[in-house]
Amino acid sequence: MDELRYSRRNNKVQRRSKMDIRNREAVRLLNQIDKKITPRVKSNQELLNDFLDELRDSLRNDEAPQSFAIQIIHVGSAFENLAVDKTADFDILVSLREEYVSENFYIERDPSGYFRLKATEEVTDTRYLDYNNYLDSSKLRSSIFKKLIWHIKQVFVDDTTVTYQRGLAALNVKLNERSGQKRRVSIDFVPQIPVHTWGQCPDLLSLSEMPRCLRQYIDRTNRHKNPCMFFSLAIPKPEMFRNSNLLFNPSFSLLEKNFINEETDIQDMVLLVKYIAKKRNWEDEHHFKSFYAKRVALKYYDELKGMKPWDGCLRLLKKLEKEVASRVIDGFFVTDQPLRKWKRRESQNFIREIRTVCRMNIKNI
Repeated sequence: MDELRYSRRNNKVQRRSKMDIRNREAVRLLNQIDKKITPRVKSNQELLNDFLDELRDSLRNDEAPQSFAIQIIHVGSAFENLAVDKTADFDILVSLREEYVSENFYIERDPSGYFRLKATEEVTDTRYLDYNNYLDSSKLRSSIFKKLIWHIKQVFVDDTTVTYQRGLAALNVKLNERSGQKRRVSIDFVPQIPVHTWGQCPDLLSLSEMPRCLRQYIDRTNRHKNPCMFFSLAIPKPEMFRNSNLLFNPSFSLLEKNFINEETDIQDMVLLVKYIAKKRNWEDEHHFKSFYAKRVALKYYDELKGMKPWDGCLRLLKKLEKEVASRVIDGFFVTDQPLRKWKRRESQNFIREIRTVCRMNIKNI
């Protein structure tokens, strides 16, 4: 009996030692990313800032047709220390102002699960309203793109070619430096309607169910009349929805940014999952988007908080597996609004992949 007890205890020590080794390897990997990737991302950000400085100057002297008051806000992986690639894109949130803010609309949940915005009497510009006073997201988005393009054409950055392309949700701008470092920067400008009060939008997660750092953040934004969430002017696969031009998709990018930058231990776990996803091509093979990892981390925050990097990464992967087993990724912030649905065979394939990764040494991924 004593020998058996010793054997079990010894096995636990060996497993703990092995896990400590994997944690050290994870820390080395994180340091390598910080050493190799972060400087390049920061260099690209310098070129981005040169462009944005010029763009802001043009916006301040706005003489463009179809004029809107907007605010430029940095969001996304490049501003959350989550970049795992030297060519990381930059996401720029174009927050509308004046009439196009949540206070001037009644927010309704559509049967599709998305949202509709019905104008109050405060909205005097009726060009973007339908006959029932619902805001037409596609018309508004098209006009904002026109405004941005007009200003982008006024921007000159030394030794840099600037091009643009309209997308469903974003206006993509590319900066190509012709000499020197020959930096290549991709920017997604995403127009969105700010929401300044958490309680205004139906079916949102209760504040009491959020991590403490987010409760504090939302309290600050509410007190200072700053946005706590947004509505994007586009939804996934609009052809699937009736009257899709009237639907809006909620965005919580500033909440995610605050959470990741405040909770640096969880930031490391999410970064490791993103690294694995990139190395093993999860986006193409399993329809995985990197921000899914952030939402899963938010949902299981209490279980992840304080864990070592690889331990936490494994726990996060197990929680991701749990979500995929239900064949959806829970949107977390909104009741009954999954981020992604998988077919049964797709989910089974992804689960096998997650379990394979969990058995691997991080150096061999």
